[in-house]
Amino acid sequence: MKLSTLRYFVEVATENSFTKASQNLFISQPTLSRRIQELESELGVTLFNRNNTNNLILSPEGKQLLVKVRDVLDQIDSISGMFDPDSVTNNNVTLIKVGCLSNFDYSELYNLIEQFKIQYPTVKFIIEQGSPMELNDGLLSRTYDLVLNLDNYISSNDVLKTSLYKKNNLQVAIQNNHRLASKQEIKFSDLTDETLILIERNKSPLVFDYVINQCLKHGFHAKANYYVKNLDEGLSKTSLGEGISFLYSGMDNGYLSKKYRVKFLNLNEEKSSQNLVYAFQENNNPMLDEFLNFVHQNRSDLY
Repeated sequence: MKLSTLRYFVEVATENSFTKASQNLFISQPTLSRRIQELESELGVTLFNRNNTNNLILSPEGKQLLVKVRDVLDQIDSISGMFDPDSVTNNNVTLIKVGCLSNFDYSELYNLIEQFKIQYPTVKFIIEQGSPMELNDGLLSRTYDLVLNLDNYISSNDVLKTSLYKKNNLQVAIQNNHRLASKQEIKFSDLTDETLILIERNKSPLVFDYVINQCLKHGFHAKANYYVKNLDEGLSKTSLGEGISFLYSGMDNGYLSKKYRVKFLNLNEEKSSQNLVYAFQENNNPMLDEFLNFVHQNRSDLY
């Protein structure tokens, strides 16, 4: 049983919503749902039920667990800081401000933050979402100490340092019985007669512009019959056979294809790869250096 899963459970119970809880935790909703399902399987009980209006409510077992878990987490937080002179006397808090792109899966990073805070209980992380340009500008203006952004949006200068967080390339999602399902990768020219599902441009300008431009480059206009607000909505429509949707591989937590009964195919295009990197300014926040060293030591496989 993971400590982070218990914190996830408390957040869902507090918000009575997987959607709101996932936004607060900055992880994808499918990841959060999977972790709660794993907890239910481990305990052998149902923790949440839905009523006739589809609202999320705690089961009797869930209510019992919530009381226990809150008590356990309070004790852990107390133990973590009991020998820290800063937390006992001065209660100093160090902020690490993180900016990240929406829709990507940051569950591994969030787990690292949870582990780091056990060792450094006076460190508080503030995590905000923004567009690629907003994240880059925020890093240069020191609004953020750390950003997770696509590499081609990070300014090239001696001030900013970057390191690979996750390899990332554009993919398409199709039904399992689609005519292209036998392929491992496709080209944009294969999409000439397909109905495309795009996330609204103000939500995902990178994918939107790239898909439209690539279609024009290959001699056809995109048949985008649907503009959706988020990735989950797009994958739902793909699952129902309403068209092909797009996502970056970094958005997939390994659970999406099973949940929506779709298949992901890589796009074999020269510029479809845009790796997700973390970027920061040196000598900006001493505690950030501690966190980055912690990440490197504990999850070097991320890089």
